[in-house]
Amino acid sequence: MGGFTAGLVAGCLLGVCGTFLLLSVGAAFSVEGTRIFRLRSLPGTLLSTIALLLIAAFCHRLEIGKDASMLLLLLAVLAISKLEGLMNGLIATAVAALILGFWFFPPVGSMSIKSSSDRLALALFLLIATLGSRLLGRRESSAS
Repeated sequence: MGGFTAGLVAGCLLGVCGTFLLLSVGAAFSVEGTRIFRLRSLPGTLLSTIALLLIAAFCHRLEIGKDASMLLLLLAVLAISKLEGLMNGLIATAVAALILGFWFFPPVGSMSIKSSSDRLALALFLLIATLGSRLLGRRESSAS
């Protein structure tokens, strides 16, 4: 049964990473993609990264736990997507996933995640954050 679970988690991770890659490439080469590299989006990206790091540091310092930290980071990613648009939301998704992998999943301080349930949780986080960023970012760009 362990081999089946590992295969299932690996398949989910590959599917989520593929979805994230396709959405990122699609956003970069879209008509709106020309706006992404303007100087105006750089401060938003830096502030978003700092906000995610502060939330993670707050959760880590208070020993809130990985589940609640994941939900807080997901809420922050979705807020960033709504305020800053699709590309900053996708960047925030990648930053939040790296923060979760490094700071909250055992072994802490390493990007290797030992537990298959933690890998699945990270894959689901990536999927929900990516799709949420796409929905909120597209709604914002279509409204303007």
